[in-house]
Amino acid sequence: MLYLRLAYQSLTACMKYGLRIILILLLIPAMSRSQELNALQQALPTIKDSNQYVDALNRIALLSYQHNIDSCQEYARKAFAIAVRRQYDKGRADALNNIGIVYDLANNPSLAFRYYSDALDIYKKIKDSAQAVEVTMNIALVLQERGEDDKGQLYFRNAIDWGRHLRNDSVMALLLVNYLSLYLDHIPQDSFQIYLDKARYIATRDHDQDAMVMVTQTEGMNDLRIGKRSIGVALLKEAATTALAHDANYVVLDILQALGDYFIKDEPDTGLAYYQQGLQIAETQHYNTYTKSFSRILYDYYHARGNLAGAQPYAEKLMTIYSGEDTTNVFSGVDYIDYAVATKELENARTRDQNRKLVILILSIFSISVAAIGLVLFQLYRLKQQHAVTLEALNNVVNERNNQLQQKHEFNNKLISLLAHDFRQPINTAKNLTLLLKDPDALSRDEMQLLVQTIEVSSDNAIDIFENILQWIKRQLSGFSYEPVPLSLRELVDEAMRPFLPTGEQRHVALVNAVSETITIHADRELLQFINRNLIHNAVKFTPDGSFITVSAHLTRNEVIVCIQDEGKGINPSKLPQLFGAKKELKYDSEKEKGAGVALMICKDFVDRMFGRIWAENGKTKGAMFYYALPIPGK
Repeated sequence: MLYLRLAYQSLTACMKYGLRIILILLLIPAMSRSQELNALQQALPTIKDSNQYVDALNRIALLSYQHNIDSCQEYARKAFAIAVRRQYDKGRADALNNIGIVYDLANNPSLAFRYYSDALDIYKKIKDSAQAVEVTMNIALVLQERGEDDKGQLYFRNAIDWGRHLRNDSVMALLLVNYLSLYLDHIPQDSFQIYLDKARYIATRDHDQDAMVMVTQTEGMNDLRIGKRSIGVALLKEAATTALAHDANYVVLDILQALGDYFIKDEPDTGLAYYQQGLQIAETQHYNTYTKSFSRILYDYYHARGNLAGAQPYAEKLMTIYSGEDTTNVFSGVDYIDYAVATKELENARTRDQNRKLVILILSIFSISVAAIGLVLFQLYRLKQQHAVTLEALNNVVNERNNQLQQKHEFNNKLISLLAHDFRQPINTAKNLTLLLKDPDALSRDEMQLLVQTIEVSSDNAIDIFENILQWIKRQLSGFSYEPVPLSLRELVDEAMRPFLPTGEQRHVALVNAVSETITIHADRELLQFINRNLIHNAVKFTPDGSFITVSAHLTRNEVIVCIQDEGKGINPSKLPQLFGAKKELKYDSEKEKGAGVALMICKDFVDRMFGRIWAENGKTKGAMFYYALPIPGK
């Protein structure tokens, strides 16, 4: 019985180290660690969100510790660097926790304690209770290893109290078995069974095979404590077999060391076999801490029995490990300094941000105060200036109305000029024809009949023009409004030529309408007809007897271009640029030319109102060509 108690105490001592890392097993799903690790590594390049990328790096680090502790550290430090840069607190805390595990496994409890403590502070700050419970348990285990049992027990109790209030209490299975394993001698058997049953229930409910291994291991340890040797050894072997199948190598190593300690006295060959199996696994997985532990046990065993040949291989392994640990400890100190510097820089950045916010707040208060004073002064100034602003607004209204009246006045003047211009030709024609009636004997009956018909046609044309213009003027009295409508250009040209046909016949001037019947022009009918009549009238006026006047048109991509061409002597080139200029002091060679100039100014104004353009050119050999162009809608 004494042997069993001593064996259990040896088992508990060797378990203190291994239990520190078992907490992370709860985080690993039912799929194998290697499968999940490979899946995450393949998915890394596709993750675009920085925080999710940090979480993936931390998960890979957690999965890597069982197989490659260096990879665990590498991924954790990458995650930490990005989390610091992105100010992602949870990612930073997870990375610190993983780095703590690295130093915990490297048998550097001081650095492990620092990293765990920093992670705990962040978890508390962001109110991540589940993670805070796990890290608190980690710290308790580290304190136990450092010999600070009272502090370790206090952290354990805090973790258990905190864990009872978690919605997701999965971590409690791990917490309870760790607590039971470390304080087995201080826990009554009835309380032990209650805690163990609670841990087994949670592990079974969550289908957590790793936690079930821990429950079996802890139960086996208790059976050894109370003298149930065969049952306890069987349970530990069962736990080792299951852990090995689930790649839980650290658990396997703890159990193998415990079984070796248990059998080494009474069955040394069996005990040595467990030690050597553990050493082989530790060397294969590059677990330096366990390699050192098993090598030390085997070296002490053979050395105590004077078997120097048997002790020699293990002495060489220990020398190699101790040499490597010196280098690791140096770099570990440097790593923590780098971490401390990075943390300090983050704190400085946050301090600067807080100071900047404080400065902004002070400046905002100052600005609001200045704005309030300025507002009062502005109101006083506004009251003073209000009268002047009102007067200015009234003056603007008056000026605007004056401008409108001026525009209406100018437009009305153009209407009068339009009436005077369009009625002059029919009336002159009728006057000339009536002069022939003064000598009726000079005309034959047929000539007399033709003269009367001509007078009738000319009068009808004058009445039509007058009626159309009056109706158009009536619509425009309230102000001109341009509303273009589709019109047949050929019909408009025929109508515009009609009043000039008698004069053309008398002077043998042929009026030729060369406009295609397919051309449609969009315009104000009366404005356009004034332009057509005026340009045709000018052509008739300035073309010699026996010549041709041709009206043609063609389409471009966005315009309809109309041309009125005569065979007169053309236009003085010096007058072409100012031909359509309004309010220009032009010199005219005759009254006939002066009348044409005034009408052309009105034509220019009407074309502008229809958003078109008008211009004139001299022919290559003789005559002049007057053009106007109007836009095609939608082009």
